[in-house]
Amino acid sequence: MLVTFLTFIGICSFASWVYENFRTPVLLLFRGLTQVSSNSFPEKYGPWAVITGGSDGIGKGYANYLARQGMKVLLIARNEAKLKKVSQEITEKYGVETKILVTDFSKGEQVYHGLETELSSLDIGILVNNVGVINEKPIRLEAMDQKLLWDLININVGAATLLCNILIPAMKRKRRGLIVNISSLSALAPTPYLAVYAATKAYMTSFSQALRQELLSYEVECQTVSPGYVETNMTEYLTQPNAPEKHFTQQLVKVKDFLHYAGYTIGKVDTTCGHWTHGIQTALLKILPDWLKLRVYTRLYTHLLHKFSN
Repeated sequence: MLVTFLTFIGICSFASWVYENFRTPVLLLFRGLTQVSSNSFPEKYGPWAVITGGSDGIGKGYANYLARQGMKVLLIARNEAKLKKVSQEITEKYGVETKILVTDFSKGEQVYHGLETELSSLDIGILVNNVGVINEKPIRLEAMDQKLLWDLININVGAATLLCNILIPAMKRKRRGLIVNISSLSALAPTPYLAVYAATKAYMTSFSQALRQELLSYEVECQTVSPGYVETNMTEYLTQPNAPEKHFTQQLVKVKDFLHYAGYTIGKVDTTCGHWTHGIQTALLKILPDWLKLRVYTRLYTHLLHKFSN
């Protein structure tokens, strides 16, 4: 009797793992082969795409990808010079209309009234919640500057939450739209010495998946993207000439390669790692029970803490 019960539990656990890790690639393959709609992104979702953190890295990658699909692009970030440069590049390359909004999300509540006023005049079909910050390297919580702690909360949690609050009513009325929330593979388990950042990404995953259920009946899509290491300014500390862990550089996915896959998943799946290599990493981590994932993350980031402290 006990053997039968344990066998049943094992089969259920294996079936759950298979579903979680093969659902996205199977859906991606199936919908890639069967979707025959000729509607462009602007026709399906609406003419304007808003990308936060659009001046660099993954945000800039999404801006280019969506412009290539014919979307008009509104870039939001705090560096005006970078925004103007990216905006000009996109207009010249793809011939689409672009706008910029210089916004520092670290300022918290005070920025959203002006944002809401600016965004209300546009027919926004896609929102990419990409903006984020991370501590420069693994660090103990008590050693972190309080300004950085507030930045992690205001930027990583506040920006996506408030922008969804602002833009969802219009998407619901029009019964169309897409929200792309950029989470992280670090959301899979608590991450010592990256504790606050990982917690903000766990929030993003939970928030995004719950929001998807709220929006289903309104035909508004919500996709959660949980990448591993991508070569951006947020992982720059791993690529410095004096970085102690050179092998990490070889594991970083280029933004162009990331968007080649992540962009293809838009409109096809509601959750993705954004790149097939990150999907393999996620599947392997999900084999482990929570206590063992925590042990793995603790060992990895304790090692990095000591390396970068030296």
